[in-house]
Amino acid sequence: MSSVIRSNPRYLTFYYFSASVIGALVGTVVRFPPYCLLAAISLYKKPKVALFLFFFFLSNLILITNSHLENVKNVEFVGTVKSVQDESSILSLSYYDGKRWRKLGYDVRLYERLDVGTIVYLKGELKRTRSYPVFYVKPDVIVKVRNYVSLKSKIFEAFRKFRNFSREVEPFYPSLFGEASRDEFFVKSGLFHIFCVSGMHVSMLYVISGKFVSFLVHRRSARLILPLILPTIFVLGSGLNIPAVRALAMIYVSALFKLIDVKINPVNVVSLTGLFMVLFNPEIVLSLSFYMTFLATLGVLIYEGKFKSFLSGLGGFLGSAPFVSLVSGVNVLSPIATIIVSFPVQAIMFGLTLSFLSFVLSFHSLSKLLLYALLPFVWFVRFMASLFSKLPLLPSHWVIALTFGFTFGIYIMLTEELEKLQE
Repeated sequence: MSSVIRSNPRYLTFYYFSASVIGALVGTVVRFPPYCLLAAISLYKKPKVALFLFFFFLSNLILITNSHLENVKNVEFVGTVKSVQDESSILSLSYYDGKRWRKLGYDVRLYERLDVGTIVYLKGELKRTRSYPVFYVKPDVIVKVRNYVSLKSKIFEAFRKFRNFSREVEPFYPSLFGEASRDEFFVKSGLFHIFCVSGMHVSMLYVISGKFVSFLVHRRSARLILPLILPTIFVLGSGLNIPAVRALAMIYVSALFKLIDVKINPVNVVSLTGLFMVLFNPEIVLSLSFYMTFLATLGVLIYEGKFKSFLSGLGGFLGSAPFVSLVSGVNVLSPIATIIVSFPVQAIMFGLTLSFLSFVLSFHSLSKLLLYALLPFVWFVRFMASLFSKLPLLPSHWVIALTFGFTFGIYIMLTEELEKLQE
């Protein structure tokens, strides 16, 4: 892989992204002194090496893995829910040191699902975990107040009401619009990524919005900016989880470069997004979903040749499979299942978007009519999920994970050679 990076500038940002990830991971064991940043800068005559070391040391330095509040009882905290993950909440908190309130400076998990934007007061202690976030709060006292002023809270509340509304027609719908789902058929079929909020949903909404805006607006800047509105609202309403935030950030980065007329390939876009996310919040490198979403996206984008429509699905599968196989069995035919259901899922997402907009505008009858119209697509997707779920799975094992990782590396090299042959 290193030889590929040296010979191909499309991987240059991935090189720096990898440096930031490695630096943060090393930071969980060894912390380097601040003057190492100066040592990296001193190598400016070798810019690639200098930048690699700079991002390595920077992420290592800003990673937070220790807290003087750990296991201290009866600490007072106040803050807000910044995002939700499955059945828990990620909090942004301040603590009272006896004289004044101080910003905590890192994310904290609360094992209770609350609405995004909810204001919380807690009294308890911080405990350490081995994943992102590094700490969780164990409260003895908790007070929750809904934030009626925050736009983010209002958007999340609107999505929650629509999810409850759509559930009356089909329980399947809420899982496509921000609600956690663990349907056994979808997990075993390898289609679970479709039914949890992921980058795929955000990308679909951006494409749908872009096509709609292109019919109404001809100004180039407006055609790049206006389609960002709906995906942004969706990410806020679905709880700001890592895959959705990654996809939205990537779309923003791509749109920015297009606005300033700078060509940048998709691999560098996703790598630059990852670099920003790690430097903004280094603790994210302890999240399994962080690696899964980035490598799956890399697998989708790595090949840009004439067979892209087929190989992108295979690349996405191989990019995520090493991490999936660490926690569950893997259906090796899931790329085929994904291709089969891709159009029905796109139709459902488009219909759900129209239904949501109708619901927000208080056209509830029209909203429900659209939900009923989508049912044939839902039945087809359920049937395919049920069919593929009956196939045998590769067991969850670290050897399987390593094999998939090795296969993904081979896939990257083969697609590079394939693109050269097609030039």
